[in-house]
Amino acid sequence: MNRPLNVLIVSQPVSYGVAICVRDLTQAAVAAGHRVTVVSPDSSHGPLAGWIEAAGARHLPLNMARTPALRDVSDLLAIRRLSRGRDVIHLHSSKAGALGRVAAMSIGRRHRPAVVFTAHYWSWLVGGRWARLYRWIERVLARRCDAIVAVSDGEAEEGRAVLGARAPLRSIPNGVDRDRFSPIGDRADRIDDVPLIVCVGRLSEQKGQDVAIRALALLADRTARLRLVGDESGHGERARLDALAASLGVSDRIEWRGGVDTTAPEYRAADVVVAPSRWDGLSLALLEGMACGAAIVASEVNGSECLGEAGRIVPPDDPGSLAEAVADLLGSPPERARLGRAARERSRSFDLATTMERNLDLWSGLADRAAGGRDAAATRAVADGGEGAARWTNTSTS
Repeated sequence: MNRPLNVLIVSQPVSYGVAICVRDLTQAAVAAGHRVTVVSPDSSHGPLAGWIEAAGARHLPLNMARTPALRDVSDLLAIRRLSRGRDVIHLHSSKAGALGRVAAMSIGRRHRPAVVFTAHYWSWLVGGRWARLYRWIERVLARRCDAIVAVSDGEAEEGRAVLGARAPLRSIPNGVDRDRFSPIGDRADRIDDVPLIVCVGRLSEQKGQDVAIRALALLADRTARLRLVGDESGHGERARLDALAASLGVSDRIEWRGGVDTTAPEYRAADVVVAPSRWDGLSLALLEGMACGAAIVASEVNGSECLGEAGRIVPPDDPGSLAEAVADLLGSPPERARLGRAARERSRSFDLATTMERNLDLWSGLADRAAGGRDAAATRAVADGGEGAARWTNTSTS
């Protein structure tokens, strides 16, 4: 059995996908006997702090800003102070990854923990005009940690292309609780005999709800409805999407579900689940839909390769292709059933317990290696000190 570790987890996101991954990892680590402290923005920003405390771990508030800010320097110093003497520090999201890796670089070798970074999706994908700078920053910082975890094979492949062959990349795909997310269970309310398309995720440019709305407007079936499940990621997202729906004449066919306690009943209620992300690492909504046996249409971004032949893959930001695939599935109940069964079967390869085990094994291996390095450095320091004392003695008595 691996020895108990003293672990610091740092996350800037506190809701939705990244926060859920941090929650699940914390729960698994506490159950395995590790001592875990999680640093993230406080409970006024999202539910992560409450999840961490419920898991039996310690939470420390640090209200990191997502974009560059003056407070970054003080946040970096706080992470540096909290990292000293830990066995492992695991950084989640690009902001925490940048601050944490710089902080770790400044810690003396004798007190430096093993450093793991999980981006969840690469910063340059959302960098816009700053994308080139973000690529450069990630290349510089890539070798300032012991492991960079890619949450899908597609993300790992892109990471190697940008960060170089010497980056310490390894693929540990995201996972899903296949008992909680399964075809069997409660189904959300819906209008019988009216086609229902479901899209789960925070309302944002990344998740592509506007693409789904545009696709809805292109469907020949004017009775089909689109249900959007999730809260807005930033002020004004709901208003932006509302205005788009009104301009396309489909406002009356959109159901704004908002945030829900559990999304499994929403997947079970759907005729088709769409995941029209513009970028991603490996969407948890995609894995959840697969585990629930949904017929899925997903955009071709990192992580969508997990769907394989068990769904339809379309180009990102392409409402026409999305509408065509959805219409094809709405018109063929047998095909929807076949894809649902295949998706459920493929989800076996993305079991949450396996994902957690691989992360914890990574921690243990890196912590043991770091401890060995510290022991070797201490031995060399003692030896150097002894040789220095001997030389001083010989010189002083000659």
